[in-house]
Amino acid sequence: MHISVVGLGVEGQQATISLLKRGYDVYSSDINRNIDLHLLDEASIDDELLDLEIGSHNLDKIYKSDAVSVSPSLFNKEIAHNIIDRGLFISDIFTKHKDIKTIAVTGTNGKTTTSHMIYQILSDAGYDVVLGGNGGGGFSGYNDLLLRANEDEYDYMVIEVCDMTLDFCNYVFDIDLVVVTNIGFDHMDVHHSLEHYTEEVGCFIEDKVAVLNSNDDNLLKLENTGSKTLFFDSYDGELNLFGKFNLQNAEAARIACCELGISDTRIIKSLESFTSVEGRTVKLDYGSNEIVSGKTDNVDALRAVMDEERFDTVIIGTPRKHETCRFNILDYIKKYSPDTLIIFPGLDDTTYDYVQYLNKLGYDKDLRVIKNIEDIIKFIETLHNKKIFIGGNGQSKITLITSKLVN
Repeated sequence: MHISVVGLGVEGQQATISLLKRGYDVYSSDINRNIDLHLLDEASIDDELLDLEIGSHNLDKIYKSDAVSVSPSLFNKEIAHNIIDRGLFISDIFTKHKDIKTIAVTGTNGKTTTSHMIYQILSDAGYDVVLGGNGGGGFSGYNDLLLRANEDEYDYMVIEVCDMTLDFCNYVFDIDLVVVTNIGFDHMDVHHSLEHYTEEVGCFIEDKVAVLNSNDDNLLKLENTGSKTLFFDSYDGELNLFGKFNLQNAEAARIACCELGISDTRIIKSLESFTSVEGRTVKLDYGSNEIVSGKTDNVDALRAVMDEERFDTVIIGTPRKHETCRFNILDYIKKYSPDTLIIFPGLDDTTYDYVQYLNKLGYDKDLRVIKNIEDIIKFIETLHNKKIFIGGNGQSKITLITSKLVN
């Protein structure tokens, strides 16, 4: 079977890897000559099955494929419409996944934890559940989830849906229930405003059961949008996770699973044993220091953690070069004013840009740039009786720092 992959961002590379590992002949292309292909470079794949083209799309090869996977960022472009019109879109070829009861979890923050909570509750209740989705969130991408769902028998599918891929996921999956954790300031280069983002979420939950955060004013506006609307607040049971925001995630999972017919007793037992997802917020002791660590790549996520406690030292990873919309993290840090702020290269080395931005803000506290993870660990070892937060952008590096502190 010959399958094409159009667009080689994170999702496109993940799709290519998933298809090659299953033995498909794959033609993958991207019009960007400078595309970062590190996921493909690092993967163990059979290069003989891959026909890779950078700088253009060969439409003849694409339209002669048995199926075509399109990057979510291209879903509303002409090339995607042409592929759909020809009946080649991958979710129109592989369709078994559309018969599975499907729960989508989206929002600005809390998607991964809430998705895993729902997965654990349903699995503990004895159901066969497939979990996956958003390649940028730590999963293997939407295509990998689609392929797994078509290969085996499942009672439920749980999808983490990135807020930038709502239209794409609405087409690819037959979604029954949507959990929206919150609407916040992230990807504003795509959404342009919270009002527009809210409208996009409204379109996504239309005709579906919607589980919405009652603490979010924007989501309250969508009360009459879904076929049925349930609101969640804060979980009042036992939870072994840091932060009030995780109590909201747990309550979202509880409400969703109650709607699916799972008993409260079963849900409570599952949530009691739930542990933090790798890369998400954890609390640990390191010598005399208390450390909270986790991916907080937008200002709302950062605020949710740092408002919980007063941290003496804040260690923050930087975003990609083009993601200047995430620099508002620094506006919050300026107001928070920790005793010491450490900046490290998270996704890209934009540490100089961060320093320049802070200088313009008039930041006058202790500010340091540490580029090496081992040097960050050494710096932490010099501290005593401090509360330290490690976060920002760069999930893999934050996870690596955390693992070194634990071990």
